This record gives sequence, structure tokens and C-alpha cells, in this order.
Amino acid sequence: MNMSLLRLSQQATLFSAFLVFGMSTSHAEVTPSALAVMESQSPIDFRPDSTYFGRLPVLNFSLSSDTPLDVINNGSTEFSTAARANVNPGAGSLTLSGHDWELAQFHFHTPSEHLRDGQANPMEMHLVFSDSNNDLLVVGRWVQAGAFNNDLDPIFSHIPQNTSETLHIDHFNLNTLIPASLESFRYSGSLTTPPFSEGVSWVMLSQPLFMSSEQINAFSSLFPEGDARGIQDLNGRIVLTDVPGFVAAVPEPETYAMMLAGLCLMAFVAGRKNKPLTSDVPAGSVA
Repeated sequence: MNMSLLRLSQQATLFSAFLVFGMSTSHAEVTPSALAVMESQSPIDFRPDSTYFGRLPVLNFSLSSDTPLDVINNGSTEFSTAARANVNPGAGSLTLSGHDWELAQFHFHTPSEHLRDGQANPMEMHLVFSDSNNDLLVVGRWVQAGAFNNDLDPIFSHIPQNTSETLHIDHFNLNTLIPASLESFRYSGSLTTPPFSEGVSWVMLSQPLFMSSEQINAFSSLFPEGDARGIQDLNGRIVLTDVPGFVAAVPEPETYAMMLAGLCLMAFVAGRKNKPLTSDVPAGSVA
């Protein structure tokens, strides 16, 4: 590992806030000059030499097996997600370390935004959750070419062809979006679309979602310019994973204990904070 114990200790408390409660995410416009000095941007490249292995707080999903969706086409303008499925309130939630997040929407990017040790995938899915303070947590999943995906066929067989169309799906099982294995990569980053607000909690699931090449091409051909933001510098941020074998070495026991101690401290502090956002737009926010 290249990061020293001292460096880890200085960042552990800050990072632990993301593991428990996330951090307040402002949705105000960010000027180019302000963006230039922001150092916790997404997406990133998950690399073994900047990732720490250990046991992570459990992800507890509660997702509807039969819910309607409204799928819209946002177009393919720069840094704008191309297709988004809006989810009814109460249809999905995630509990992480006792903190509740509600699913607002999910969408796709092509090609993938995050890399895994320098490798990209054809697509990437983001499930966007918000909490009672309108902080954001995004659960991502890489999409790879494989067998035909019957569960996603209602979406990808009828993707709205332009921004004036809306596809309504009466019955959709949200559980089909989540893999059996919940091993993941976790870090604190930002939205990958304007205004690139920071303080977004990221959970990137390791197990990919499979779709046929035809389904992937049906999506990417509608948006030939893609809708993926480039890789951003890590700038010393901590990335944790519970994916076996990804990291060649693990942190010393006292290092990990220090990180978990910071986790408990920030749980105590963050539970007493209630920072309002500049606007209430979790359903329309994209990552």
C-alpha cells in the first residue's frame, strides 16, 4: 500500500461519514472555477493500489417485486444521462448502518463511467437513493454483454426515441436489478452530471448485470455520443472494498480499527446534524 497509517487516520473520520449517513449534497449550480478546485469528483478508477479490503456494513435492500415505472429519454447532451426510470415513492429502499435511503430512480450510462483496474464496460447502471435530508447515495452496477435480459426487456425494447416520449411500464420487479452477491467498492464522490455536487455516497457493486449485445446496442445506438463522464482524480480519497482478491494486501488491524472508530464517531455527530439543501430534486438528480 502507498497510503501511510497517518494519512489513513487523517481521512478515516471524514470517510466514515459516507459509510453511515452520507454528506450534505448541494444542488446549486457549480461554476467552472469552483469545479476546478473540487477534489472529490466521480467517477473514478478502482485500483488495487488505492483500495483497502475489509468487512463493510451490510447493504439491506427492500425492493418492490411489482411496481410501475415511467421511463424518459433525456437526450444525449454532454454529461446528461440518456434514459431514466422514475420510481414511485415507497417502491424501494436501502438501509445501511441503520440509516434509511429511498430509491428515487435508476438510469444507465454508456460506456461505463467507473473503471475496474483500468477496464471499462459497455454500460453502467445507477440506482439513486435519497434520505430524509435529501442527501444522495448511488448504488452502481457494471453492465456486461451476455445472455438476453428478460427482466429489462420491457425497458430496452421500447426505449423512448426522443425527449417528448415517456414509456409507462405497469409491472416491474426492482429486485432483478440487484445481484445475489453484494460485494462492493465504496467511496465518497460526486454526481457525474451537472452540477457535479460532492458529498455523494457511492456503492459500486462488484457483480455485473448481464444484457445481450443486441440490448446494449439498442441503447448505445440511440446515444452515439454516449453519456459517460471521464475518470476523475482520486486526490487521496479512501476506497474500501469487501471483494476478495482485489487488493493484494489488507490494512493492519489497528488501521482498520481506527477507521471503524471514526465510523462510530461520525454516526454520533451526523445524527445531530440537519443541513437543508438548496433544492429538493432527488428524483430528477442523476449521477
